[in-house]
Amino acid sequence: MILLVPTLLVMAVAARGPERGVAVFEASYLHNLSTNFGPLPFSAVGLSYDPLYKELYVTGDGPVRIFNDSGMEIYSFGESPELGIVRSIAALENGTLLAFAYRNGKLALVSCSFRGEFLAEIVPRKVPESFASLVPSVMRYLDGKIYLVDQTDMRILVLDATGEYLTSYDVAELLQQTEKRTQLGLRGFAVDRDGNMLFTIQPLFSAYMMTPAGEVRAFGTRGSAPGKFNVVGGITRDGSGNFYVVDMLKSAILVFDAEYRFVKEFGYRGRTAGSLAAPEEIVASDEKLFVSNRGRKGVSVFRVGAR
Repeated sequence: MILLVPTLLVMAVAARGPERGVAVFEASYLHNLSTNFGPLPFSAVGLSYDPLYKELYVTGDGPVRIFNDSGMEIYSFGESPELGIVRSIAALENGTLLAFAYRNGKLALVSCSFRGEFLAEIVPRKVPESFASLVPSVMRYLDGKIYLVDQTDMRILVLDATGEYLTSYDVAELLQQTEKRTQLGLRGFAVDRDGNMLFTIQPLFSAYMMTPAGEVRAFGTRGSAPGKFNVVGGITRDGSGNFYVVDMLKSAILVFDAEYRFVKEFGYRGRTAGSLAAPEEIVASDEKLFVSNRGRKGVSVFRVGAR
């Protein structure tokens, strides 16, 4: 079942200032990810956040690089033949890491230590024949569940931490778009802390939230005005329930509250601090938003939330 939620344009409360103690959503630029030698010129890298240790993992620019809560690099590990070339990574509850990597000529799920030392390959088991041909391009992890996403075919496979099949979703079928699956595809993908799956579809100019039961809500409309989508990219959600959606053409982040109402838009192209360059991937902590830019503009860090 698909529930269409209209985008409600909310008056810019932040421009008027708080009234009678009403909290106002704010987004302020803090810094870019850096080393002691200065900001790092990343371009279109992958991001993964560990809420337990408040660390950010960056992949897609050589070694896996780890940053602390202040945005400074604290550790990295390289491309060992045993581990392979890591495409994305996630921190597990037991202190080990789960890597989605090119290994021995193919994509594989690999567990490794926090130092990047290979531990074991996780082989999917009991996967239905209809999903055996899945070609995942995205991996996410939450609370003992591994999410493998075939963006082109619009299908999602969910495994437990040992690789055993749990469930699967055919998003094109749920949206009644099976004949157009390859033309549509999934762009951004994330899982919120309640296990809801978040994704965007560029040709439909929309963002979506799908519950574990497969109920889908769509929000957003096409347009260039604030609160409307041009070219949607990454999507995430913070602990307060706010949704953050990238508009790659605007180089902006659009914020919606837990009721899918438009709240704020920020970022944009430029040379000033906090400006963005064709961002795509984003992840959120309770108070921070991490944005991966193109054009060697690095990873921008914003403080976000009600003030």
